[in-house]
Amino acid sequence: MGVRMTIISRKRLGRLVNHRHPALILATTLLTLTACAFGYQAHGSLSDVADELRGKGYPGSTAGGGRFTLADRAGSLSCDGESYPPSAATTPGQCAGESGTGMVRCSDGRAIPIRWQAITCRSWQGSGEDARGNRLEFRVERR
Repeated sequence: MGVRMTIISRKRLGRLVNHRHPALILATTLLTLTACAFGYQAHGSLSDVADELRGKGYPGSTAGGGRFTLADRAGSLSCDGESYPPSAATTPGQCAGESGTGMVRCSDGRAIPIRWQAITCRSWQGSGEDARGNRLEFRVERR
């Protein structure tokens, strides 16, 4: 009793691999859109910018901290922030109250040192001030 194997020509294999089924494409697209709708959302304000800033958050490893992006609606200003792992922790295993520092760099050249504090294990908020005294307030949370 042997195993019977079908040999597929290279040409046929290429057609099978390159064939894209419409239902598969639709399912993949829906999963991608759904994944983008949830996750960590960031929002904030800069005292010299009229619009609210919105973006995404990307939590760090189990050590804490993370990254976030913020941009105005017009797309004329975008900022990339990094919250370094906590320098102050509360009760081991608890996130609320952890705090630390970080840096936000914006497309207009400003660099804003920040201080952040964890609200829960899935949200943190912070603030900072640029060299001209413009204040940044932000919050990152899971939605």
